[in-house]
Order: sequence, then structure tokens, then C-alpha cells
Amino acid sequence: MLYGMRKQLFWDGNKRTSTICANKIMIENGAGIIKVPDTKLEEFNILLTEFYNTNDNEKIKQFIFDNCIDGIIIEG
Repeated sequence: MLYGMRKQLFWDGNKRTSTICANKIMIENGAGIIKVPDTKLEEFNILLTEFYNTNDNEKIKQFIFDNCIDGIIIEG
């Protein structure tokens, strides 16, 4: 998802398209979906800009894991 966002693979809609692709994979694997809560959107955009500028994805990956995954299906 982050790769697609940063590389700007499309003329428009890179964040939306990358998120949809990531969610397809997440759903197929029973891992929920990625959605950025409205209350966290500003922080997400700051971290995304930092990632765009540095290519260091550790902070934004942790942010997504901690704040943006919803509906995880736990088996067992």
C-alpha cells in the first residue's frame, strides 16, 4: 500500500487505489481492513509526508498497525 502511494503509479487517486488493493489482500486473508479514522487523518498525513520524503516506512507502518486495522478475525 505504502509503495503504491509513494511511487504515484497513477495520474490521480494513488492513496485510494493503493488502499483498495491493500484491503483486497487483507480481506482475502481474514486480516480485517485498513481505514484511517477521521480523528487520526492529520497524523496519518504527516507521517505519510515524512515517508514520501525519507522512504523510511517504520513510523507509518506502526501507526497503521496501531490505529487503522479494523475487523481482524482471530481464529483458534
